[in-house]
Amino acid sequence: MQVRSKKPVWFLFKMMELLLSLGCCLVHWTCFMEEGVPHIFLLCGTYGGSVIICFISLIGAFYAERPTMKHEALFGGILGGLHMVTVYANMYVATLEEFRTERWPSFYACCRDNAIVALYAGAIYLMHCTFALDLMFSHSRSRANQKMHPQRSKRPLQLYFISRGAEAYLSRFWFFRRIAARMLTSAQPSEHSGRKRQVSSSESDSDAKEREEERIRNSEVFK
Repeated sequence: MQVRSKKPVWFLFKMMELLLSLGCCLVHWTCFMEEGVPHIFLLCGTYGGSVIICFISLIGAFYAERPTMKHEALFGGILGGLHMVTVYANMYVATLEEFRTERWPSFYACCRDNAIVALYAGAIYLMHCTFALDLMFSHSRSRANQKMHPQRSKRPLQLYFISRGAEAYLSRFWFFRRIAARMLTSAQPSEHSGRKRQVSSSESDSDAKEREEERIRNSEVFK
């Protein structure tokens, strides 16, 4: 079975999350400047912090050896939950009596637009979390359980960058291969690779010993 790097998939998720969180920041700033929507720490911290975290994660995608599913799930779950909370926060502010002025329709529309963008962002974050959890639990089972299961719902999840065809096409370009490649190489072998080399070396030694014994027996027969 061919093993593909899923780094481009997480790169795509983080790019979409960055754009949507940046959209939340722009809508919130526009509402503050034009409609007087108050600055709330929950909104500013969630949108601004998400932009910073996503930007750093995009840079880290080029240098990380491989994504860690626990980190991806934690990243998507926390930020997705915070964005969902801001949806309710925006609509709560829109219903406060102190903002019921003659400009309330535009004020309400501004809060609604901010809540809609935050809802889209939260959905992408939670989808990111769900896919990471699925891969974390489905790929941690034994090799027998990773084979094709009769029930589709119990098969390991296969993720592609946009689609199978899009990933095959983009694999021709160097920038896509750079994202998918493992940029860091460790000078010290991992435990798994060391165990594999140890097993292979012991197998080769035993094979060589058997060949030597067989050669000695053959020489004794001919004598």
